[in-house]
Order: sequence, then C-alpha cells, then structure tokens
Amino acid sequence: GPSEEAKAGPSEEAKAGPSEEAKASSETRAETKLQLFEDAEYVTVMIGLNNLPAKKKVNAYKIPLKNSLYAGGEICLMTKDPSSDYEQKLLEHPLDEVKLVVDVSTLRTDYRQYEDKRTLMASYDLFLADDRILPLLPPLIGKKFFTRGKQPVSVTLTRKNISNEIARARDSTYFYMRGGISCAFKVAKTDFSEEEIVENILHALPVVVSKIPGGWKNVQSVSLKTPKSLAFPLYRCLPQNTRIEDDQQKK
Repeated sequence: GPSEEAKAGPSEEAKAGPSEEAKASSETRAETKLQLFEDAEYVTVMIGLNNLPAKKKVNAYKIPLKNSLYAGGEICLMTKDPSSDYEQKLLEHPLDEVKLVVDVSTLRTDYRQYEDKRTLMASYDLFLADDRILPLLPPLIGKKFFTRGKQPVSVTLTRKNISNEIARARDSTYFYMRGGISCAFKVAKTDFSEEEIVENILHALPVVVSKIPGGWKNVQSVSLKTPKSLAFPLYRCLPQNTRIEDDQQKK
C-alpha cells in the first residue's frame, strides 16, 4: 500500500509549484521546439466552400489518421485537480508522449503571466484537456492558444484506461467548422514520405467532407499547403451557375 508520506499528500515543495530549474528547462524546451519547428512543419489541407455553414461548431471533429502527426511528439494534458490522480492512472499504461500533466489550480497559479503562457504554448505539440474543464480554459491559458491553432482538444478522462483515450487523440487530426467560407486541417508533416502524406489525405478527406453541410456539393476547392509554400490545388469545382458547353454546341 502507499507509504505514510504518499498518504499525507504532496510535500510543501510540490505545493509551491514548479521550481526555477523546472521553469528554466521549460523555457529551453520552448526554444528547442521553435528551432525544430523550422525543420518539420505541418502540411495543411485547405477547403474552400460554396456556401457558408448555417451553424458554427465550437468543438473540434476528431479525424483518425493512418500516420500519426504527434507520435513521438510532446503532449501536455490538462486535468481537474489534483493532477496526481491522472499521473497515477498514466503509470498503469504509460505513454511516452505525455510530458506534462497540469491541473486547473496549477494553471491558475503558475501560468498567470503572459510570458509563462507563451512558453507553455511553445513547449508542446498537442494540448489535451479533460472535457469537464474545457469551458474554464480560455481565461486561464489566454487567446494565443486559440489564434495559433494550439487550443486544447477535449478528451474523456472518466474512463478506466485513460491512456487509450489519449492515444486515440494523439493519432487524430482536428477539424473545426467555424462558420467561415473556408476551413483547414493538418494532414501530415513535411518530413513524412510521399506515401504517408497521400495515405493521410485519402483517409481523412472523405471523413472531413462528410462533416461539411452539403458534403462535396458544397466544396469549391481543396488545396495543400505548408507554411512556406503556395497553396497547391488538388480539386477545384466551377462556380455552381457556370455551364460548360460541349464541342457540338461550339461548332
């Protein structure tokens, strides 16, 4: 059974939050991440729509991928208090990618400053959050997470094996219907092989289009883009009221 010390709860040092060393190592990680980000970037599928969707959807659609974008990456998991409960569950089925488990109280006390929020955002590839705390997060983590596409993705942590839930989230991409005339989702990384990129597009695109109101009839264009490239067209549909004359009519 647990020792007396474990029963007594976290030590004073643990309650005090991250030490200066922990913060320094987090800042170093953020700098390294920014450098690595230059090497392997995300390949994004951009979809242009004919008609605006009637409704916005706040939460992301989770789209499973054949080749994971985040396997071998670094994940931050945001939980209810205390985070130690979830660290314990993760010990039963460890996942190498989960590098930080942080609860609401810690977000409130240790990430108050803009600089701390920015460092946190730059330090991890994917942020996952217990679906029960999702509404509390925007004021705690700040707007930048949302404008930079790093907003935490909802996971259900009430299941017995939370590692399965996290692994499913790790091996998916996320797609938001925000009510605009276009939408986009990450489909690969620039260091993937051509075959892996094609597999992911063929796997994910039909699922994404099935979530768009009107399906393919509402899709004007599909293109592929990296942060440094121009958009490469994969599919383009003529505007709906354009008619193409056939050769017979032209003669």
